[in-house]
Amino acid sequence: MALNVFDHDEYRPPVWKSYLYQLQQEAPHPRRLTCTCEVDKRPKYYGREYHGMISREEADQLLSVAEGSYLIRESQRQPGTYTLALRFGNQTRNFRLYHDGKHFVGEKRFESIHDLVTDGLITLYIETKAAEYIAKMTINPIYEHIGYTTLNKEPTLKKHLPMCQEVPDGQVSQGEAGDKERKVGSTHHFAHHEKEDRKE
Repeated sequence: MALNVFDHDEYRPPVWKSYLYQLQQEAPHPRRLTCTCEVDKRPKYYGREYHGMISREEADQLLSVAEGSYLIRESQRQPGTYTLALRFGNQTRNFRLYHDGKHFVGEKRFESIHDLVTDGLITLYIETKAAEYIAKMTINPIYEHIGYTTLNKEPTLKKHLPMCQEVPDGQVSQGEAGDKERKVGSTHHFAHHEKEDRKE
């Protein structure tokens, strides 16, 4: 379906498009929490945000300083696996972190941890502020033709609608087991795998 092109003075984006863009701008900004001491066996693809094998409680205490703050730690229950701990909504969210040349917690890959965290904070913020709005919006097919501008200049809404999943530490994630998923919207979602570490 063709989309009519208007002069900048005439074109007015749909209200929902402006609203989602506004939410992206309002989302918390990443704040890297650096480790001040040398950490043994730090993976070469992580920087000073890597804190080694610290507990969930230690990470939570460190991250309580600011919304959007983050660090990477090695799991105590599963050595050799890594967790991205991220402060959002006055609580610490924990994500199993992977690297295959790029960083990821779901299907979408990122060149840097900073980019991953930026995208994650936008996703979590939109999920929190606009879940009902997005659910209603998916009934209207206009989003299929217009989309909205993301950080990556992608023309669709698809990759920024969140799907969160909590995975207890020590269990496999969504791709490996059929755990329940919480979806926002009917057909579009951005996969984020969140896990709640047990007391370590």
